[in-house]
Amino acid sequence: MTTANVTSLAKVRAAAREKAERLRINNRMSTVLLVVVVVLIVIGLGATQSASSAIALDRVEDRFYFFKRQLMGVGIGTLALLVTSRLNYQHYRKLAVPGFLLTIVALISVLVVGDTAGGATRWVEMAGIRFQPSELAKISLVIVLAFILERKRHLLGKFSHFVVPLLATVGVVAALIMKQPDLGTMIIIGAAAMAVIAVSDTPFRYVLLLALVAVVATTFLAFGADYRESRIESFLDPFADQQGGGWQVIQGYYALANGGILGVGLGASRARWFYLPNAHTDFIFAIIGEETGFVGGLTIIALFIVIAVTGWIVAARAPDSFGRMIAAGLTAWISFQALVNIGGVLGVLPITGIALPFVSYGMTALIVSMASLGILVNIAQAGVDARR
Repeated sequence: MTTANVTSLAKVRAAAREKAERLRINNRMSTVLLVVVVVLIVIGLGATQSASSAIALDRVEDRFYFFKRQLMGVGIGTLALLVTSRLNYQHYRKLAVPGFLLTIVALISVLVVGDTAGGATRWVEMAGIRFQPSELAKISLVIVLAFILERKRHLLGKFSHFVVPLLATVGVVAALIMKQPDLGTMIIIGAAAMAVIAVSDTPFRYVLLLALVAVVATTFLAFGADYRESRIESFLDPFADQQGGGWQVIQGYYALANGGILGVGLGASRARWFYLPNAHTDFIFAIIGEETGFVGGLTIIALFIVIAVTGWIVAARAPDSFGRMIAAGLTAWISFQALVNIGGVLGVLPITGIALPFVSYGMTALIVSMASLGILVNIAQAGVDARR
């Protein structure tokens, strides 16, 4: 065998080893994401049943009502995850604009024919199915923004080519969501959009300027309505209004304190018996902390940290900028929403009324979150060596 043949064979073997190693790492990333989310969903199902049983008995005389609906959401979400994890993420280039336009139509329909509850209009009911279009906006905005920024990557040095697409996407969605109104969801969507922009080819000066504008705008909106200002006052001193704005935060404290280190036991929560409002939705972490203690609460936090770290690794290993931006946006959305929710329960952040991903009750949120995870898994499967 000639020297040239030996060299060629060595290169082939090296390439094969490199490909095998890449596939091994990609499979590991995918497995980590799937296992962590399955654990969160299982925990969520148990917590939903425990947290919602009292209110379900009071409302519909069926203590399994919310559990059965959440289980239905898991079934539909599993199907969505299987589809999105197998659909090559490159296809989303074709679906980006149509999907975004459908989302805009859905958000407008909320303002026209939506159901109002708790002073907000966020849900639409069609054919007996009630869903929340703002959840769809999270995923569609990430994809369309990644699509636009990739196509304009050579023009982003010009401010107009950056700000116009931003206003046409993030600006429109934010305006429609604030009409509901829903500041919490708008903040989450803004964080996801910021992550997409941060890992794009946008000049750093524009990213910094956008961050400053976002902080100022959020602060202005936070104090722009009496009920939001009341939430901030309750956050700063919940015991100043124990029977009013501070009630939910204080009851969350009591639930967590009652749980101690190991908890009072599964299904033994006291807070769920009408002491803690929204126990099965945005305050489900308090129920988990009460029933499983500090250990259980810390486990939930650790699982979301794993999702955040793994998601950013997936973004770093993405084969192209489109995949990198989508992975970064989806990871930022899920991890930041978890941070805001848990922070609100612990009293280190103001209450926003947003759910804990994969855990809180809510079919639309669960299905969309699982579909997003499938996209993240697909990008992970296509990952390359990040050093490249």
